[in-house]
Amino acid sequence: MRCTKIVPALLLTLLFVYQPAFSVPLRMIGVGDPILEDYTFLIRSSEESVLSVTPPFTSEEMLVQVRNLSTANRSPAWRDTYARLMQTLSANPILKDGAFGITVHPELAVEGRWRSNSNLDWIREEKQNSALLTFPLEFFFANSLYARGDLIIRNDPSFYNDDKPYGTNLPLDVQKLDANMPLKAFISAGGPWWSFQLGRDRLSFGNGRGGNLAISDTPDYYDFARLSLFSPNFKYSLLVTQLPLETPSYFYSEGFQPSQTDPPLLKDTTQRYLYMHRWDLRLWKKLSIGVSEGVMVGNSPLELRFLNPLTVYHSFFSWNDYPRWGTDGDMTGSIVSLDVEWAMGGGISLYGQAVMNQFATPYELEHWPDDNSPNGLGWLGGVEYNSDIAGWRSLFYFEAVYTDPYLYVLSSPFASFIWMRRLSELKSKQLRYTWIGYPEGRDCIELTLGSKMFKSPISLSWALSYLDRGEHTIQWDWKKGSAAVQERTPSGTAEQNWSIATELGWQVIKPLRLTFFGALQWVQNVAHQSGTTAFSTEFAVSAHYIF
Repeated sequence: MRCTKIVPALLLTLLFVYQPAFSVPLRMIGVGDPILEDYTFLIRSSEESVLSVTPPFTSEEMLVQVRNLSTANRSPAWRDTYARLMQTLSANPILKDGAFGITVHPELAVEGRWRSNSNLDWIREEKQNSALLTFPLEFFFANSLYARGDLIIRNDPSFYNDDKPYGTNLPLDVQKLDANMPLKAFISAGGPWWSFQLGRDRLSFGNGRGGNLAISDTPDYYDFARLSLFSPNFKYSLLVTQLPLETPSYFYSEGFQPSQTDPPLLKDTTQRYLYMHRWDLRLWKKLSIGVSEGVMVGNSPLELRFLNPLTVYHSFFSWNDYPRWGTDGDMTGSIVSLDVEWAMGGGISLYGQAVMNQFATPYELEHWPDDNSPNGLGWLGGVEYNSDIAGWRSLFYFEAVYTDPYLYVLSSPFASFIWMRRLSELKSKQLRYTWIGYPEGRDCIELTLGSKMFKSPISLSWALSYLDRGEHTIQWDWKKGSAAVQERTPSGTAEQNWSIATELGWQVIKPLRLTFFGALQWVQNVAHQSGTTAFSTEFAVSAHYIF
């Protein structure tokens, strides 16, 4: 009896813990890490498509792709990028004790910013605003286990777009501190063909330059478990993330707050999970295809049936398995996405995403016009060019995005694709809500033309953007019927925003980096008020020192 328990445990240990000595220490390369730009540049400028842009990646997963690239007859920018990436991935811990290692690189950042019109939101996004102090602790064990936790001092993001013409990342008011750290804390394990991550980190699934349609890094973090299996031309990922939700009155649009019922409607839960699996396939090293399917289960403990890697979530018809929210509200919501990247040659790549969480067929619209749910569709497409220009690692891109008025929003708040977190309780604060998908959310059209260039010690980027935003916001306002089905993007009086932004970075010395940011924006129909216009200029300067 005892033997039957020990043998499976030993097999699991050998399979998932013990690994042969790897060439580099295992580490996770997260969303926003500059090394990701190096990684995609090397592959795309080699006239190949990237198998899967779904960070965080392990160092081994990135090396599986990079080691297959020929290094012969490469440009100076390509060789410099390759050397920089390999140096980063192969770096050893600062302190080692046998199989155990630890790295600590404290970071200090100071930023000041100014705008001419405080009635308009900052163009420089809050997630670009560095924490004053970051103390990242990285732990390594036997080249197969890795853990990280970031201790930080930063301002509460809910105060970022206040009514002041100036701003800073200095915590000048203790009530405005973000006390919910750490925002990054996880443990991971992996090998030459697999990885597992458990904890809190950012996620992003897709090639979108301004964000992705299914899983985007718009939220401050996700609490998740993720298993990935990968080879040079195939990848499978299973993701489970917990998404608590509370629905106070300000969560709803005017007129959509639910009335009192007996029994009362569900208002909050911590038992809300998004299950998602994704398959990535690369053909001829030129065409990459990724298919993701997910289900949001609004109020149920973790369920084994959704952990089956070969199932089809929609085939469970799981909306029938849970009590209704009100009369029409389902407690589960589905989402499916398709990602494509095609390496055309000459450093040019085409990419696209399509996402759907609701679709009414023509037959349904014809026979039940007043009993149909509005479509939830989104489209993203772009083209980019990667090349060496006079020794600069250079990227130019154009991207277009369209989202339906009811994308991400379903018949109950708990089935909708909305993320929430509680803020520190030093004073009464509203809950923080963002989209799980595209940062601008639903009911919008966005066009962006931009460029990023780098040649040590200088980086330069710019982006010209047009955003047409309808009247639907993140506040819940779902309804069904012919009127909702016939709505088109942008709905109502659209707010139109034109902007241009540029950023210059200078690595003064190895640990010190200065960044200068400038932007202009012009808005028509401000706050959806027809005929109103506004203009703003914006400047920011920051210094970032890594010890």
